[in-house]
Amino acid sequence: MNSSVGEPTVAELQEMAERLLRWSDRLNADYDIGTALNVRGDRVLAVAISHYRSRRQRDGHFPRDMFGEPAWDMMLDLFINARRGRQVSVTNLCEAAVASPTTALRYIALLEKRGHILRMRARHDGRVTYIRLAQDTYLAMERHFADTAMQLDQVIDSAESV
Repeated sequence: MNSSVGEPTVAELQEMAERLLRWSDRLNADYDIGTALNVRGDRVLAVAISHYRSRRQRDGHFPRDMFGEPAWDMMLDLFINARRGRQVSVTNLCEAAVASPTTALRYIALLEKRGHILRMRARHDGRVTYIRLAQDTYLAMERHFADTAMQLDQVIDSAESV
């Protein structure tokens, strides 16, 4: 805070704004399976959301460091947000990794080096960078979750026939 006036500095206001945007994104991206199925009929998105949600629930039962897969968490977040037509900033992607910022940035660099993600500068603010899945990676994830949806259908069908 600017001690002479009691008002926040520009840097403090920017940090507050970024926090509010991150919180808003989290509230808006509540990973709602019902919306994915009812509004869009998107079973692939519903399965991806369920998978992401299951991973976060697992974190509540076991130490998070037992299952360190920040790259997969980031790819899941990017896939879900792409299906929803939303952009993901580097900051938000680091949070989705459920890892320290340095670890998350290291995995972003690795995913970029291997061609799984692409960086884009925000038009509204040159300090903001958005990340998206490369087309091949997006399609591979789409196939993976479509296969998983079919497997779940088979499991449910076989359970109902027992």
